Amino acid sequence: MSDWVMSDELSITQQPNESLYKINFDGAIFEDQACAGLDVVIRDSAGLIIGALSQKIKLPSSLVMVEVLAASQAISFVREISILRVVVEGNSLQVIKAINNTKSSKTSYGHIIDEIKLLSSSLPCCSFVHVRHEGNKLAHVLVRRAILFADIDVWLEDLPRDLDDVFQFDLL
Repeated sequence: MSDWVMSDELSITQQPNESLYKINFDGAIFEDQACAGLDVVIRDSAGLIIGALSQKIKLPSSLVMVEVLAASQAISFVREISILRVVVEGNSLQVIKAINNTKSSKTSYGHIIDEIKLLSSSLPCCSFVHVRHEGNKLAHVLVRRAILFADIDVWLEDLPRDLDDVFQFDLL
C-alpha cells in the first residue's frame, strides 16, 4: 500500500502505526437542492474500512461551515463507536488551522471549532492534519451520496458496493 497522505505542507507521510485510526471528513454544497452533504470515513492502519457516515443537512451559510460541521461529525462518530486514537484528515486548510489554533476562533463557526477541540481533547490521542483533495478521494466521493439517499447513512466495516472501485484505488 502506498503512503497515507497526512501533512499540512507536503501531503505525504507514512501510514499511521497499528494503534491509530485514520479519519477522513469532507463536505459538499448542493445549492440546487438547498442542502449540503457531510461525510466521514474511518480506516484502520491497514486502510480497511471500520466505519463510514454520509449525512444530508440543510444548506449552511458557507462551504467553510459545511467543512466545520463535517469535522464535528467526524469527532462525534469516532467517539460513538469508541475509537480513541485517531488522525483526522480534512481538505479544508482553513478548518484544520482553526482546529489546531490554540486560541479560540472568533468566526461565525467558532463555537463549533471550540466544541471539536473539547470533544477531541477527551481522546487519548487525536491530531488534525490537512490533506490535499487527492488524499481525501473516498470521503469526497462518498459525500456525493448524501444528496441521493437517506438523510443519514452509516456503514460499519463495509461500504456501498458502488464505491468498491474508489476504495480499491485508495488501497493501491
